[in-house]
Amino acid sequence: MSILVKKNRPVLTVHTGDEHVGSTVALMPPNVETDDGGSYQASVVQQWYWQCWLEFWKDTERLKRQYNAEVVYIHGGDEGEGDHHGTRQIWFVSDADQERAIEAVFAVAAKVVDSWVWVRSTEAHDGPSSAGTEQRAERMARQGANVVRNGALYSHWIYTGIHGGVRFQVKHQPQTRGHLLYTRDLAAGRQALLTWEGYAEDQIDPPDICVWHHVHYRARGWFRNTFCYVCPPWQLPTSWSMGKLQSSPHIEWPGGMRFLCRDGDWQPFELRFRPESGVAWARK
Repeated sequence: MSILVKKNRPVLTVHTGDEHVGSTVALMPPNVETDDGGSYQASVVQQWYWQCWLEFWKDTERLKRQYNAEVVYIHGGDEGEGDHHGTRQIWFVSDADQERAIEAVFAVAAKVVDSWVWVRSTEAHDGPSSAGTEQRAERMARQGANVVRNGALYSHWIYTGIHGGVRFQVKHQPQTRGHLLYTRDLAAGRQALLTWEGYAEDQIDPPDICVWHHVHYRARGWFRNTFCYVCPPWQLPTSWSMGKLQSSPHIEWPGGMRFLCRDGDWQPFELRFRPESGVAWARK
């Protein structure tokens, strides 16, 4: 006689970050009304980012239906660009313009997401103590969204949680990085080691998955049973990085990761989008 074993409903965690809405070279809606009575139209590359963003969430909705999964969106920070370091690469007239654009961007995700986790990021982009992220998370919760609280707060500096029996840690800025292409995955492995050691020191089981952002490249690494994933950005190289970091016209492929978790097992579903190269001899 066969025995049917009822499995728990799977959880699909979704990970993106570094959208930098407000930058002239990053994700934004097609059109935003500005505070001075005008409007800002997305550039060609911003329209491409927007189409990729729509496709990312369309595919996430497909996974949700396919696996009958609960969707937990763990956002990794720097959703806004902010007016920082005297940059000229921002399009908004006032903070209200940027906030309208950010709301429009995450309204796309809201059609798919069951619960939200907001991770704080850098003060340069989100204000002192990353207050911008906290305010957005609180506003979303007061509008009825299921936001995972952090005590009395609505956002987290370091988020830890268990989803589908899988242990997660998500933080914006990693402790180590590798900006050369051949060192990125090595750095992700080092970060997995550093994370694992921190938990071992406290005699706590390490996370199964740790997710990081901030460094504007995608990377993957392991240490023992801890997997480290570094999310790609939704922004072109800025004038600062083009002047200091770039050795070629390489553009990071925007996208993100989805982990399907059930009964302690997990399966990754990464989705990234290949940008068209501006190199004279590149394939079209």
